[in-house]
Amino acid sequence: MIGKIAGTMAMAGVAFLTPSCDKVEGCMDPTANNYNPDAEKDDGSCDYVTYSITSTSINGINYSKIAGTVNENFTFTAGTNWMLSGGVFVAGGATLTIEPCTKIVAADDGTTPFLSITQGAKIMANGTASCPIVFTSIKNNPAPGDWGGIIVNGYASINTGTTAQGEGGTGVYGGSNDSDNSGVLRYVRVEYAGQILGTDNELNGFSFNGVGSGTTVEYIQAYRGADDGIEFFGGTVHVKYAVSTGNHDDSFDWTHGWRGKGQFWVVEQNTDAGDRAVEADNNGNNNVATPFSYPILSNLTFVGADDGDASNQGLKLREGTKAEIYNLIVTGFPKRGIQVEHDQTLTNMNSNNLIVKSARVDNVNPFVYTTSDGAAATPDSPFENDPSNSTEAITLMGTVGTSDVNATNPTTLGSWFSEAAFIGAIEAANDWTANWTVAL
Repeated sequence: MIGKIAGTMAMAGVAFLTPSCDKVEGCMDPTANNYNPDAEKDDGSCDYVTYSITSTSINGINYSKIAGTVNENFTFTAGTNWMLSGGVFVAGGATLTIEPCTKIVAADDGTTPFLSITQGAKIMANGTASCPIVFTSIKNNPAPGDWGGIIVNGYASINTGTTAQGEGGTGVYGGSNDSDNSGVLRYVRVEYAGQILGTDNELNGFSFNGVGSGTTVEYIQAYRGADDGIEFFGGTVHVKYAVSTGNHDDSFDWTHGWRGKGQFWVVEQNTDAGDRAVEADNNGNNNVATPFSYPILSNLTFVGADDGDASNQGLKLREGTKAEIYNLIVTGFPKRGIQVEHDQTLTNMNSNNLIVKSARVDNVNPFVYTTSDGAAATPDSPFENDPSNSTEAITLMGTVGTSDVNATNPTTLGSWFSEAAFIGAIEAANDWTANWTVAL
């Protein structure tokens, strides 16, 4: 009897002790990818990464294909062949670093590849003249529109509301922080981008959406895109040393209240397609929406080409934009040199809030002014009456060449501008486009 009781007590003891064994460990955060609902003790293993990297081989080359949302600090290393599949987003709080000499290709897998830097995220793409960072198509015979391009979304103010959604579902942008910092783009080339998704829904080479002035953008090229090369949707970002080559729509485009600065901009159109070197808007639905688009630009060379339909023109300043433009060359556009369009834009010009000075517009129909209903206008202060402007030609070697006749010293426009008291973007003795850009 005693033995039976002792045995029963021992069994009871075992049964009593079982619950006190080690608890199940795992991730206890339900927002994590590897959340374990049975876990009783968090072991620190929670995984929040929502992107994937898979290995794939194409034409004998091994690629690391990345897809999804990167929500941790990550580096594209130069020694790896990177491939974007679908929309690759960098989440707020994360930083994407890209090493010099890195090449990133867009997948040909039925998706629409693009890279989107979302609000609060950063891109640190620091290339060099001898080792630029290149985004391109993987196709053997690449063509404009093979992929989507680079989109940067910031917290700077826009004039279409507090926030807006980027074209193609590429992210929310806008806010109230005009000094917002989205990182660095330096010596970066984007090729064959600008995929067109539908009417008024096109991606570009570079899209700067509500990007703030704390962001550094210099030495960038948009090459052979299907839509705009470089576009600004509001914001205050400044861009220095920018090249837009052979893009099928506008080479540069601004709208929705962009108020940044620009210096040393180059446009070279191709004969296969191309619209305007600059399409400049304030707001198409409300020409007096604030903040007004009001960039300050200097040292620009825009070289057009005839694609057969005579639609190409140098600058179209319309829909209420304001701007100050200095040291400008416009040549080779078959339709018009500079057109000011819409009543509010003409009002801005007459009140000296739309200025073109130190310009050489060697073009058919160098200056054209039209009202909102398309009628010819006779404004009070046409650009051709400014003695610093001329229709005299400047001899260029491609896009290289300048003149110091009637030039404006851009350092008088603000401390951000570099000293360059000449008309045009590229001096013969200082071709800053050498080595890192590609020509037509």
